[in-house]
Amino acid sequence: LSPQLSRALVIPPRLSALVYTVGQLFHDVWRNLFIVIMLTLSFGAALTALETEEFTNIGQSCWNLAKFAMLLDTPAVDGIETFGIILIVAYIIIAQIGMLSILIAQLSFAYEKLSVDKSGFAKMNRAFVCVEVESIVTLNYRVKIFNELGFDNPLEFDNGDQGPPGGVQIMEPASVRAHPKYCPDRIQRSTGSSLPADPWPAMVSAEDDQDDRKSNFD
Repeated sequence: LSPQLSRALVIPPRLSALVYTVGQLFHDVWRNLFIVIMLTLSFGAALTALETEEFTNIGQSCWNLAKFAMLLDTPAVDGIETFGIILIVAYIIIAQIGMLSILIAQLSFAYEKLSVDKSGFAKMNRAFVCVEVESIVTLNYRVKIFNELGFDNPLEFDNGDQGPPGGVQIMEPASVRAHPKYCPDRIQRSTGSSLPADPWPAMVSAEDDQDDRKSNFD
């Protein structure tokens, strides 16, 4: 059930971007955790070689080091020699302070980098998930969905201006054109025949178009 729920999280655009960002950041956390585990094994093996009461084997040594790093019921260090205490202090500085600082810096840099194009990456990830889901759907059901989408119908760019088929048309809200950052479409289309012998349509500027509309309104 959990894999299906994780796939469903990519349906909303904003949630899909969040899931993609968390998934990419998890790789940095896993790499950092792997280095901490290797450090724990290395320092645990060195403390085991000292043959003290609290570090008799590699498993107990690693567990006691983890207690020191997480400040959980730390064992007594009275019977440990000076070199062993130096190893414990060095491990705490490297694992708890050094690696944690590196992890925070990595996550901050990675999130800043991903936040720029996270929406685009999330849409790509959602497309990959849709292809995976489509592979398990029966052929008859896929044909039914294809026919319902109406890809054979031509898309209408404007009144009387029929475009090519093979897409899904979504109406643009009128508020988009009123936005300060709105950029008009650089492709200007003209209705009618497209024969090479026909004259090139006259270019009408935005100001002239507004004047014509005002005159018609008057």
